[in-house]
Amino acid sequence: MALIIAYFGFVGLLLVVLVLLLTEYRVEVRPATVVVYNNQWTGKTGAFLPGTHFMVPGVHKRLEEITLRNEAKNPSNVMLYTGDGIELEIDYIIRRQQIGSPTAECAIQAATAINYKERDDKIQTRIVALLQQELEKIRFNDLFLGADLAAGDAGTKNNQLKQDIEAEVNKFLARDIVTTEWGFVIQIDLEDYNLPEQLRKAREQKVSATMEGAALKEKLQALGAADDPELKKWLLLADAGADALGRAIASLSKGKK
Repeated sequence: MALIIAYFGFVGLLLVVLVLLLTEYRVEVRPATVVVYNNQWTGKTGAFLPGTHFMVPGVHKRLEEITLRNEAKNPSNVMLYTGDGIELEIDYIIRRQQIGSPTAECAIQAATAINYKERDDKIQTRIVALLQQELEKIRFNDLFLGADLAAGDAGTKNNQLKQDIEAEVNKFLARDIVTTEWGFVIQIDLEDYNLPEQLRKAREQKVSATMEGAALKEKLQALGAADDPELKKWLLLADAGADALGRAIASLSKGKK
């Protein structure tokens, strides 16, 4: 009788363990994801690829679920400096942010080398640092051919140099810790670079003032006032008054709306 009771007790225990394995300790890893775990007995870290797996109670500890999908990003523009100290507004996108290969090994790196949930901020910090590193090698007039900021002329953008900067940053990213230690493949596109908005507005105002001055000079010459200081003074005052009146009327019109 004792043997029978012990037998059924053993069978019951096995059933309980089996039920727990099939419910509480079963891990369903979704497609395009990896579950990283730690073996608390050996201290080693492993990874479950998509499919059904079982975690042994007291042995395996779940660490992180890692996505294998490409997480393309369009970060906010950043302000960086050229080698001669000119501030530029840089627009870039991350066209590839994805776990590298071999998948399991890279997923383990992503889960253990950094706080995986903070990956976007950490990766973007590295990208911005590498962009700044490249820009420091370049002068403003190499990026804007024929530029003369003092005269309000921004010149022509050097698109070939823009492509070269992008290629260099991507080359460095392939050797950076984001790849070698964190397990990601990162590739960017340098979309654009420009003067900061405040400087652009100042440049536009200066260009506008130059154009207005040229137009006024032509007007004075047409009226024969260019060589008459007194008449020139009164015409300038009249022109300024008309401009001020126009601005006031425009301001009142906006206020009524």
